[in-house]
Amino acid sequence: MSQATGHLPRWTDIDWSEHVHDIRVLDRSVRYVDYGSGPPFLLVHGLGGSWQTWLENIPALAGAGHRVVAVDLPGFGGSDVLAPGATFDAHSATLLALIDALALPPVIVVGHSMGGLATIRLALGAPERVAGLVLACAGGIALSERRLALIVRGFQAFNGLFSPAALRAVARRPRLRRLVFRLGLYDTAGLSGQLAREIVPLMATPGFSDALVAGAHAAADSGADRLEGPTLLVWGANDRILPVAQAEALAASLPDARLMVLERCGHCPMFERPAGFNSALVGFASELEAAPRAASSSRG
Repeated sequence: MSQATGHLPRWTDIDWSEHVHDIRVLDRSVRYVDYGSGPPFLLVHGLGGSWQTWLENIPALAGAGHRVVAVDLPGFGGSDVLAPGATFDAHSATLLALIDALALPPVIVVGHSMGGLATIRLALGAPERVAGLVLACAGGIALSERRLALIVRGFQAFNGLFSPAALRAVARRPRLRRLVFRLGLYDTAGLSGQLAREIVPLMATPGFSDALVAGAHAAADSGADRLEGPTLLVWGANDRILPVAQAEALAASLPDARLMVLERCGHCPMFERPAGFNSALVGFASELEAAPRAASSSRG
């Protein structure tokens, strides 16, 4: 059952080495963190991300009575890269293989940005494994070819400019963080120095370019408009990469969708507005848990 507990540890107080694992699926090593117990969430980061993207969220979701699995997609964080020429669907196949390997019951899948596109493909391909879908400023929403091309060029420039050493410097210096992330974040103060030191250096990753190109091709026909299961869209009102208007249009077109818009928030609501983001996810989980009970009562 989703319910808040009295005291939640800060992510900085947790020894994450006890919860990080590597597992072999589809002939490659995949890294994930596994924390808490109860009905599961599966958290899927975006381009340049890693499981650490969710550090502000994992303790809160676990404290509300959930098992939380956060994965490094192939080519990101501690996971092996994909084979040359792999299509974007290899990411959703990896997610399904991980769900199978961990013997997870139907899971609430949360995808941010590019990870949202992977979770859309998962939900369409294996709907029986997905209890609910959360799209957080997610790729795969309808965009014009021009806007998609601009996004791709912007990320290509980012990847070309920043070496691991440069990103470590960005993580340490607030002025550089403001310069580098002013497009993605409403207020770069939302990315604390502690969190930046965990996630920013990992943005220099061997899977970045291939995932960007494959994701751009896949985004042209994501299938988002064919989603039928329970879906929550969580969006920053000030997202300058994927505007909230597109999220509003998608939510209105789906048969079982709801939209949560977080004010004063850009493209990364999970750490720009963690309290509101966590509350939205816990509330969605509670709604899903209540639905079978209501159906059972109506039959009785």
